[in-house]
Amino acid sequence: MYRNPLKLPLISACILGFTLSVQASPIIPGASENLRWGGKESANIQVIAEAQNKSINANTVLVDYLLNSNLFVGDRFTGVTHSKSGLYLNSGIYSSYLLHFDTPGVSKGSVKNQRFNFNGNIVAIILGGEYLKKSDTLLGNSGTVYEQSISRRMEKHDLFTLESEQSLLINSMSIGKYWIDEARIITRNVSEPSSWALFGMGILGLLGARKLSQK
Repeated sequence: MYRNPLKLPLISACILGFTLSVQASPIIPGASENLRWGGKESANIQVIAEAQNKSINANTVLVDYLLNSNLFVGDRFTGVTHSKSGLYLNSGIYSSYLLHFDTPGVSKGSVKNQRFNFNGNIVAIILGGEYLKKSDTLLGNSGTVYEQSISRRMEKHDLFTLESEQSLLINSMSIGKYWIDEARIITRNVSEPSSWALFGMGILGLLGARKLSQK
């Protein structure tokens, strides 16, 4: 367990200047979705909703970065040439989102200072081709055709910052003519107080106010 040596204070994101904030409004792929190279092209990064509220057992999904293990809020981190962290998701209920970047034709592409906000808390990130391929079955969409080459990975020159539990900033990312870049963002739902708990808190507040008024 270690802290990433590239960790920067959160304020560093502001130094970079203008950033584009994007709420993760996912595209829901159909049964015949093709995410291989040239199958779903765009000049922009596409956010694709995958497994939602999926129950995952411990030691079944390998990830490159795991929150509070080798990733902490405020860390800046890079892509990976080969997945070899050996880190697994803990058992729990998770949702998965795929960042998919496949530029039209054989054109190169790049992205800078683009922020993605998620409804759930980001708990793990998969950037390497090996772990992406291994997690397609559990976290991917049934019927979707994924790129099989490990070249779908995010590279060492691609930089990211986990700005908050729900916000990921892509500081810089570039893609070659014959490549696609992908990252799998794994989130957990934020627990909210139940309506009964809120009701109980309201009653206690009223009783306390009544006692004070009687003094």
